This record gives sequence, structure tokens and C-alpha cells, in this order.
Amino acid sequence: MPEPMKDMPMAKPRRPAHHRTAIGQMQRVKTRAWIITCAIPVFGEHGPDIPVIDDFVRAAGVSRGTFYNYFQTTRELLDATMETLSDEVIATIVPAVAGMTDPVARLATAARMYYRKATMDPLFGAFLESVSGVGTLALERARGDLQEAIRSGATRVQDIELAQAIAVGVMVFALKTPAARTGGDARGIEVVRAILSGLGVSQARIDEALRAPLPDLLPDSPSIG
Repeated sequence: MPEPMKDMPMAKPRRPAHHRTAIGQMQRVKTRAWIITCAIPVFGEHGPDIPVIDDFVRAAGVSRGTFYNYFQTTRELLDATMETLSDEVIATIVPAVAGMTDPVARLATAARMYYRKATMDPLFGAFLESVSGVGTLALERARGDLQEAIRSGATRVQDIELAQAIAVGVMVFALKTPAARTGGDARGIEVVRAILSGLGVSQARIDEALRAPLPDLLPDSPSIG
């Protein structure tokens, strides 16, 4: 009779390749976010132009090779950090204006809150002075409000690309002026008034939109987690 088969250890099932890929992608996202997090105080202390790649490598505790897996230049890191900071600010503004049904009032209030944050938070303001943009999420939200305002006939400007250029351009360059650091909310109202006037919104509707109370937005710097 044949000898009974001995118990053989069962091989552990191999994890599917897509699982390992997903873990690798998650790790890349975490590492990129960590480098950006560590870059914030470096930019805050030294400004946008002085730091070199070794400063960020030391701050994040990563190798130069790891850094280059995510960013090729300090400028790329500056832009990514600015976008992350801006997106976090927008994430706090969106719930505050969500109940507004008028797209002009919603756009005006969100823009005033963004301007206030940029002028009250030295770090965020410094980033805005160093780049020529407002962040991806800010662009998306502004574009949505502008499209709705155009559809409702609230603006004379009917081209969404031109409308976006007016709104973002006025905000970006207004924040680079010396008055941005001293004018306070009154200056913010005038900046938003200029945006709405450039879009061709009626004076009566501009006045109404700017009478809306400004929700609170804490002035401390956002954190990346």
C-alpha cells in the first residue's frame, strides 16, 4: 500500500499585483505630502527664492533622489506648496458660502474671504506674492460661480475664459500691491468691486452682493495633514 501523504505546508496566497500597486501609489502620495508639509516652514523662514534643494531634503529627512522623484526644482515645490495651502483655504470657504443661492453674492463673498485670509496670514500671503495663481480648487470654484452668473445673465462678459481671467487676474495682482498689507477688509471690498465691475455686473447688484456679512475665517496658517 502506498505510504500516507504527509501534511504539506500550505503556501500563502500571493497578493494581487494591483494591491501592491495601490500601496505604492498611497506611499507616493504620503511622501509627496510630507515633503510639502516640511517645505512650509522653510519657505516661511527664508522666502521663496533663497532656499535650495538641500534645505528641503534636510527638513523632510529624505534623500535627494527621493526629492527628485517628486519635484525637479524648488520652483515646482513652491507651486505645489502654494496650491496645497490655497486648496485648504478654499475647503474652509466653501461651506461658509454654500447656502448662498445668488452666484454673484457667492463669488463676491468667497473672494472677500480669500482676500482677507491672504492679507491676514503672513505665510499664505507670502506664497501668493511669489506665484501667479490662486490654486486649482480656487479656480474650479470661481469658474463654477462665473458660469452660473453668465447663464443667469448677471454679467455682460459672456466668455467664461475671459471672465475667469478678469476675476483671477485682478485678485492675483491686487494681492501683490503694498496696499494689500495695509488696506484690510475695506481694500478687499474694493478689489472685489473691481472684479464684478470688470465682469459687467450692474452697480445695484454689486452693492447688494458686497452688503452680505463676511463669515469668519481664522487667520492662522492652514496645516497639511
